[in-house]
Amino acid sequence: MPQADEVAAAWERIVGWLHRHAPTSAEALRPGASDEEVARLNESLGFEVPDVLEVWLRMNNGSTAKDSEKPIPGGGIAHFPHRDSVILPDGMRFLGCKEIAGRHAEYLHIAGDIGDGDYWKTPWIPIMETSDGPYGILLDTRNPPGSPSLLSFSEGDYPSSYLPSLGAFLQPLADLLETGGAPRVTGGRICWTD
Repeated sequence: MPQADEVAAAWERIVGWLHRHAPTSAEALRPGASDEEVARLNESLGFEVPDVLEVWLRMNNGSTAKDSEKPIPGGGIAHFPHRDSVILPDGMRFLGCKEIAGRHAEYLHIAGDIGDGDYWKTPWIPIMETSDGPYGILLDTRNPPGSPSLLSFSEGDYPSSYLPSLGAFLQPLADLLETGGAPRVTGGRICWTD
């Protein structure tokens, strides 16, 4: 089965589980990304997102539907993640096209400011992130063909190997949820920590 099909099948199972068991968390899922949103993301990145990411975004454009933004003094916008956005293990939320483009640009800017090209590279696409800081998972698109591997990243460290593919993250997660090894659900919200 092609990698994009594996991602779509696993994500469909996860979303189904959320709707049945954690509907408050399911409400944080955005509708699928439009052609225009994917095109803007590709333009922002400077290259086309891999099929595995595009299929995921076209199913749901992130888990940030309940997040909010507010203007801050001096210009700019502050982003406030909602607790329902955290639908993935380790306090992760699924970033949509807009968040991916913003984080990608931000991390490249930081790499330029500190003069460290190893801090962030153009082919790295952030796809999951915690609500409380720059910790997350990225797709490493440097080594085509095939599905890009996942790297984990955090504020004080360089990205490091995490899993061989997005399917290798989503399939075991779908299995875990469906076989009863799932996290707690409180008030319709998935809770990965105690």
